[in-house]
Amino acid sequence: MKSRVIVLGAALVACVAFAGNALAQQKGAGKSSITIIKVDATGHAPAPPALTPKAAGSVSSKPVMSVAGKDATGGASFAMKLAKELGDPAKPGFLPGNYVLEVESAGTPAGNLVSDALAAAFFITFTIDAATLKCTIDGNPAFITGGSACDGVGEPACVAPPGLGKCSATLQQVAGNLLGILAHANDPFGARFRIRTNPDTTNCKTGHVIVEATGANPATTTCRTGTVLGVGGVALATLTP
Repeated sequence: MKSRVIVLGAALVACVAFAGNALAQQKGAGKSSITIIKVDATGHAPAPPALTPKAAGSVSSKPVMSVAGKDATGGASFAMKLAKELGDPAKPGFLPGNYVLEVESAGTPAGNLVSDALAAAFFITFTIDAATLKCTIDGNPAFITGGSACDGVGEPACVAPPGLGKCSATLQQVAGNLLGILAHANDPFGARFRIRTNPDTTNCKTGHVIVEATGANPATTTCRTGTVLGVGGVALATLTP
């Protein structure tokens, strides 16, 4: 359980997010945003003449305190903005289809992806609708209404699924309450972001994780089988005059 909780904490979806604190309410602090750069099958930006492609989107987050009488937030919310694919290599975007956001992080704020045995990836699936071209985040099926990990005796209350066509969610909607078992309000986390295709929606769901020390949970997850189409960061400018 400890490794799984750390994984969920590490995957706070935008480098800084916050868990609840039973002793005192914390509003949290800070905001984060990272741009999404489209890549081709080789892992590079589109080939010339697209020498100065625009960013293909962004992922941002901010702390959101839970309020009594309302759905728990898990301490943070996040949102994705993704450009539409227009067929112009200088203005890359994403076609309608099934995708997965991979958030990869060390198990602690001071850890790294190479030496930390708890370094892990957390997956959040989403779709881009063919008719509206809008993105919708998929909630963690275990923690949204009717989920297996909520609404039982001693379990957290289920939360509503993310909004249709909004491409945003709270941490509670994608990770449930597991973060609060080990993390604390104002804990910082860093992460690396990738957007992949999701060719197997039956076996890749929001909430699937891969921990270096213990492997995939569930073992049958296919969330890393998709093609990487975008990465979080910046596209380099001209290297030499």
